[in-house]
Amino acid sequence: MATWTFSLMITNATDRELEVFQSQLEWGIWNTNDEEDKQPVSIPPNTILQALGVKASTGPNGYECSCSWRDKVPSGEKSYGTISLVLDVPQKSKNRAECLTEHQLHVDSWEDLPEKGHNFVRSIIVTNKYV
Repeated sequence: MATWTFSLMITNATDRELEVFQSQLEWGIWNTNDEEDKQPVSIPPNTILQALGVKASTGPNGYECSCSWRDKVPSGEKSYGTISLVLDVPQKSKNRAECLTEHQLHVDSWEDLPEKGHNFVRSIIVTNKYV
C-alpha cells in the first residue's frame, strides 16, 4: 500500500526569516523534502520551499502534527506575528487542518482539506499585511 503524505510549501514574501518555534508530531513520521525524520524548517525571506512534510508511519495509518513559525525579529523592532498549522488525517474519521495567523502576518492560498483522502500538497504565501 502507498504511504499517506502531506507537504506544505511556503512562499515567504516578507523581509524576515520565518523560524520554527514549535513543532509536535502526534502520529506519523516527519518527512520534509522526502527525508525521513527531517522536521519542519525555517524559511528565509523572499524564498519558496517545502517547510513541512509528514507521512504515515506504515501504510494507511494516518498522521497528525502541528507546527508554528514566527518572524525572526531584528533588535529594537516588533514581531510581525506567527503562523500555525494543525493537521489531522486519521485512518477512519474526517480530515482536519487549519492554518492560522496572528498580528501582521497574512496567509493567502490556503485550502482546507477535504473530509476524505490522504495525500495532500498545500502551498501558501505569507505576507506582512502592513507593508
